Amino acid sequence: MNYKIIKQTRVTVALFFIVLITLPFIFFINRETTFFSYFLKLQFIPSLIAVFTGGAFIFLLLLLITLLFGRIYCSVLCPLGIFQDIVARVSNLFKSKKRRRFKYGRPWNILRYTILAVTVFLFIGGISLPLGYLDPYSNWGRISTEIIGRVEHLCHNIFALILPNAISYRSYTYFLLGAFLFPFLFALLVVILSAFRGRLYCNTVCPVGSLLGLISKISFFQPVINKTKCNKCQLCVINCKSQCIDLEKGVVDVSRCVTCFNCMQVCNKGAMEYKFLVRSKRTGTSSELPKEQIIFSNDRRKALIAMGALGTAIVAKSMEHETPVKTKSKTTGITPPGAVSIERFKKNCTACYACVSACPSNIIKPAYTEYGLDGLLLPVLNFSNHYCSYDCKVCTEVCPNDALLPLTLKDKQLTQIGQVRYTPKNCIVYTDGVDCGACDEHCPTKAITMIPFKNSSLYIPKVNYDLCIGCGACEHVCPARPDKAMVIHALEKHGIALLPEKEQQKKIDIDDFGF
Repeated sequence: MNYKIIKQTRVTVALFFIVLITLPFIFFINRETTFFSYFLKLQFIPSLIAVFTGGAFIFLLLLLITLLFGRIYCSVLCPLGIFQDIVARVSNLFKSKKRRRFKYGRPWNILRYTILAVTVFLFIGGISLPLGYLDPYSNWGRISTEIIGRVEHLCHNIFALILPNAISYRSYTYFLLGAFLFPFLFALLVVILSAFRGRLYCNTVCPVGSLLGLISKISFFQPVINKTKCNKCQLCVINCKSQCIDLEKGVVDVSRCVTCFNCMQVCNKGAMEYKFLVRSKRTGTSSELPKEQIIFSNDRRKALIAMGALGTAIVAKSMEHETPVKTKSKTTGITPPGAVSIERFKKNCTACYACVSACPSNIIKPAYTEYGLDGLLLPVLNFSNHYCSYDCKVCTEVCPNDALLPLTLKDKQLTQIGQVRYTPKNCIVYTDGVDCGACDEHCPTKAITMIPFKNSSLYIPKVNYDLCIGCGACEHVCPARPDKAMVIHALEKHGIALLPEKEQQKKIDIDDFGF
């Protein structure tokens, strides 16, 4: 078997996927098409969460791939894993030959499985955000949005200053220090770990790596050390970024191996092999393995327990129950279309920011306390710079785990994500005695009409709350200061608005909007 070609193929496919997974978070791509967002659904955690909304195919496919080939997902499909490999490769350019070498490291099993157990327990209890903080894909989404995306934005505006006639300047809509700081510090941590310890994050912290590592113990293809050929030259060990090859015992810790084929490519004796293992039904062992690397029933039990626990978690998560730990949601926490409710959104969203990057109006931003402490950094709507376009449903199309359910344009146009609260005493018609009507003109559902005000020639807004969908157009254009007359408030559960009646509205001639 030519392991050099296999490794080159793996690297090529990995680079292909990390580019396709990153592009949906970049401005010049995500404003044009949602095609690239389909690659986000190939990630493990989004596919796991999508099981609860009826999309189990990708999840089962990833499990099958792991059962066949081990943790190939971590080397080929996981963007954070691929990023770590890139960092390790680049860091070697600045190291001496001696410092480039890895060595066998003992597994941090207590730490990795404790993190996995706590994360799964909270996930079953309806709290998905801790999983989102550790999920490699969601972290990569935040890194792509807050770091790579902002660098692209900065470069675009630099070229716009140099070539103003050819490139238009893009304004910066928002910058939240906390939303930027978290992915920045996380990326810095991963860079440091991968530069000096390879895949240490994957094998100590990442719950996806820990779970897939347990399942890979019974994978059909595994790395094997042929002790009759091995001369213990250490080439495989110093090139193993997972630090999982123990030459003293002649074994490979398959739970930490990410199937990168580095060891097999550098082995001059052909002692490192990737073999199909046929196990005995009675003992669960394979004669293909050296004595020290036989899959004993204990390891097999661990793998089966992991799969059983995963199945139990899915069943438990699917059952309707109250979240054991939650804080009171503030009324300002307006969820994007397709969220159905704040509670459901918090249970399923991992804050990958696919919707944040894709929103053409730039009104989706990371939350602070809008949803309560258990909704920190989740996407929330903000109408200070724009409003939710009546003819747009991009955010519902790009969500990889159906935290935002896909909606038809007709359904989206009737979905009440919030509801306006109108305060007449703040309206400039009332306070300044001037005509306005900006809210009426911008309301796409005609929930706002203008009626005579105090027997004068002025007209003041009147709201039909059954028609309001909470798009924020009226709030955005309202010129009243300091307190706006039109303010959108969140709904705990999204509603369905009535279709507007076709009636002739009185046309208002507006000379001055008041701003």
